[in-house]
Amino acid sequence: MRLASRRILLVGAGHTNLHIVRMWMQQPIADASLTLISPFACATYSGMLPGTLAGLYDPSDMEIDLHRLTKFAGVELIVDEAIAVDVARKKVQFRERPEMIYDVACIGVGSVPRQMDRLATHPGFVPIKPMFTALQRLDTAIQRITAGPVRVAVVGGGAAGVEVAFCAEHRIRKSGREPKVTLVDAKSQILNGFRPRTICLAERELQQRGINVRCGGRVTGHNGLDLTIENGHTLTADVVIWVTGASPPAMLQQISLPTAKSGFLRVHNTLQSVGNESIFVVGDSAEIDSEGIDRAGVYAVRQGPILWQNLNRRLSGRELVAYKPQRDFLRLLATGDGRAIAQWKWLSGIGAHWWRLKDRIDSKFMHMHRPSGSMKPQTSMSSPATLVPNASPTSDSPVMRCRGCGGKTSARVLHRVLQRLRAEWPSAPQEFLQSDDTALLPGSSGANAVSVDFFPAFLDDPWLTGRIAAIHALSDLWASGVQPTSAVAMVTLPEGSVDHQSEMLHHVLSGAVRELTAANAVLVGGHTTNGEELAVGFTVFGKTLDAAADRLPFSKANLRPGQQLILTKALGTGVILAANELGRAESRSLSAAIDMMLQSNQLASQIARTADITAATDVTGFGLVGHLLEMCQQSEVTVELNVGALPLISGAARQILNGIRSSLYDENMAAVQDFVVIDERLKAQDSPRESQVDSVELLASPLRQLDVIYDPQTSGGLLLGVDAERAENVLARLAAAGYVDAAIIGCVTDCSSGPSDGGSTIVRIRTITSCRS
Repeated sequence: MRLASRRILLVGAGHTNLHIVRMWMQQPIADASLTLISPFACATYSGMLPGTLAGLYDPSDMEIDLHRLTKFAGVELIVDEAIAVDVARKKVQFRERPEMIYDVACIGVGSVPRQMDRLATHPGFVPIKPMFTALQRLDTAIQRITAGPVRVAVVGGGAAGVEVAFCAEHRIRKSGREPKVTLVDAKSQILNGFRPRTICLAERELQQRGINVRCGGRVTGHNGLDLTIENGHTLTADVVIWVTGASPPAMLQQISLPTAKSGFLRVHNTLQSVGNESIFVVGDSAEIDSEGIDRAGVYAVRQGPILWQNLNRRLSGRELVAYKPQRDFLRLLATGDGRAIAQWKWLSGIGAHWWRLKDRIDSKFMHMHRPSGSMKPQTSMSSPATLVPNASPTSDSPVMRCRGCGGKTSARVLHRVLQRLRAEWPSAPQEFLQSDDTALLPGSSGANAVSVDFFPAFLDDPWLTGRIAAIHALSDLWASGVQPTSAVAMVTLPEGSVDHQSEMLHHVLSGAVRELTAANAVLVGGHTTNGEELAVGFTVFGKTLDAAADRLPFSKANLRPGQQLILTKALGTGVILAANELGRAESRSLSAAIDMMLQSNQLASQIARTADITAATDVTGFGLVGHLLEMCQQSEVTVELNVGALPLISGAARQILNGIRSSLYDENMAAVQDFVVIDERLKAQDSPRESQVDSVELLASPLRQLDVIYDPQTSGGLLLGVDAERAENVLARLAAAGYVDAAIIGCVTDCSSGPSDGGSTIVRIRTITSCRS
């Protein structure tokens, strides 16, 4: 594989840009990559927001899972906020990560409500955008009101404001509270631009629902809960939903391109920027010269096919085609109670049949952006959007191989080779092939400890890959109580142009340096090579501070009977990353897994040192039980593991229930099967019936969680042996430091206690919450 020579950046996950992702799924442009940039891992379909607000849809019904969609389409996804575009250098700049080059960019970041700063300090202020978080923010504001009616002011009397007023009233009433809703608009009448008959229907419905309408006065500020209106009146509101007209987001103001009086970017009827041929602007972000059209989602949807044609034409040097907006379209306003107000040409009406039509239209739109279960991802390669095949693929597709720590060689292979090497070199120094993951350097007077880790990238994002790879490599030092000092990078890059390889390497190392700097370590050098896919690793060096130079502060060999076992981070990265390779991971669970991998073990290591803990390891590729068994064997103890206490990343249990397994799962299980004794009551649990698949209790059952002990973890947590009298205190300190999933998962016993095979070390898997000491 090699890097594509041309890159298209889609800035924003609006309707038009998502059409490009769908078309890419069907027929990608040759020798080009496509990258979608979004501040959220899910896009919210505005057409279903009113129905969701009214409780007619589940919040997930209006969400487009960008991780899944882009995975199936073979498109790179960058979850970050784009803050500016450097037109001269053809680079997009981000809130956190390094800038990114493009050949063609399409800007579709939408709009924001006007003059939000006027009410920003109101305690119940809820701007309708970003829509992805609007419902959560609204519910939080409503829940703050503990008694009496819920007084809501909806500011903005356009189509969106009228729908929100209807649906907020219904939501509050449905929750058992009394709504007192007022719709406020600066104009003399609501629904500016609609036909009189439609306005009359809406006003009558608002009156019947007890929703007050106040027109002719602009909201200028507030005094506590009292809104001040420019006509001298005031309005008391516990909650203010801000749904005013559109204004340009801050990002559009950071682009040196021609703008209209409204502040939006001017474009030709080809959707191409008036000031730059390499930039297209769509949806609410654009103002088409000589075309006075509303900012409505229907226009953004209709622009999609034109943009797709023009991207192809731009890259092939052909003449672009013109977008001709329709002059009228069907307008459907949800009333929140299973009806809708309709306007089409001369017709206006209200009724349940209009809502059913709206529901069919919206459901069809969502269906187009949700890959079906029968579809397969475009590629299982890392960074699929940046790679193109050297030759046409064969019909014999290899079995999916997980990346990250799920791509490690099995423990059995490693142990077999280490045994042979030790037998071949019996007279080697005692430092030869040390048993801990961090090795002490013989005769060293400075940095006296070293570890190494390396894996193929499992995310499309090189910057995140660099961050996680650095944190993961440093984890071996933290698990040994060693302070990192320096690191050397190892990076394999797909072949490609100097510009594209340089950018990928820069993103990887920039992410790594961020995490190394946080650990007070320095990147001192490295080595790069070309290969089939991106792979990243680090050799990390450190000091055994406040400890003898000939031993590590923490060791796998220091478990003692009577200690409690604490796991600092939740499990499940392996199964979630495996699901992602198959295009079946949900954005929320994948985002939770990424957040978990980005959580450093640095603070947990410091807490362990100050608590005089000496037994520790980190949980990575061999899974919880594999690494726990290493501790048992080196410490010559047995442990009792409470599988019901294991913390799981959100969504991991469901993927396990769906039959997803990491490709290292079977090897991890085989490597420990002779040393694991599972409680008979746990093994006796029946397999779930089909009717139970969605049961919350089933997902949380020990039977479902049992598989996670073999799941390979990337950048997993620390496993600590803690004296029983200190365990609760250590757990509380970990929680205060941000390890919210830290849990006591078992205890250590003597090898001779219980039915073991000749006193050999074993791991007993139990379902009870207490164990022998």
